[in-house]
Amino acid sequence: MDIVRAVKTVVREPKTYVVRWLKNVYIQSRNPEMTMHFPIIWSYDNYDAIKIGAGVFIGAFSEIIVVENSPNSKITGRLIIEERAVIGAAANIRAAGGEIYIGRNALIANNVCLVASNHAISNEQPYRDLGWEESKTGVFIDENVWMGAGVTVLPGCTIGKNSVIGAGSVIAKSVPPNEVWAGVPARKIRSIPEDSSTKT
Repeated sequence: MDIVRAVKTVVREPKTYVVRWLKNVYIQSRNPEMTMHFPIIWSYDNYDAIKIGAGVFIGAFSEIIVVENSPNSKITGRLIIEERAVIGAAANIRAAGGEIYIGRNALIANNVCLVASNHAISNEQPYRDLGWEESKTGVFIDENVWMGAGVTVLPGCTIGKNSVIGAGSVIAKSVPPNEVWAGVPARKIRSIPEDSSTKT
């Protein structure tokens, strides 16, 4: 029995990688002005729920999930990445039960996690059996935002234009424009004056 299982695994794994490669090829063909470093795991139920602008870069080993019509939520999932946005390696982007918007010239470092919706909380049944919380959904990252490595942005949060998020931060509430935030949970560190250079 173990031999049969091993053979099935060996046969199945190449197929999985071929499917992933074909999805990368398809998305690249639909967006010839973007750059992707293979492998990237794409999972979506409708490509039309994805919009990618010219000059976008997505790093290797990222996992991007876009579920337009989820059985767990009545809210539509969408992913919009505007022109010249950069998403570093090993990003985890989950646009299900809400929209994730990444603005023009946004700079997102490696290992960032963007979550459009979360499970509801109740002790009446296991969390995996619950639908998604719909009072806070979506992630909006405005243009020219810089996010350090390992940042997590929770559902319902907006990060305002020109703001900077320190590495390893957890964004649990919205960040106004032109501010530096960091920490777990993230808090304001300082404002960014107009026409200034910022070091983090």
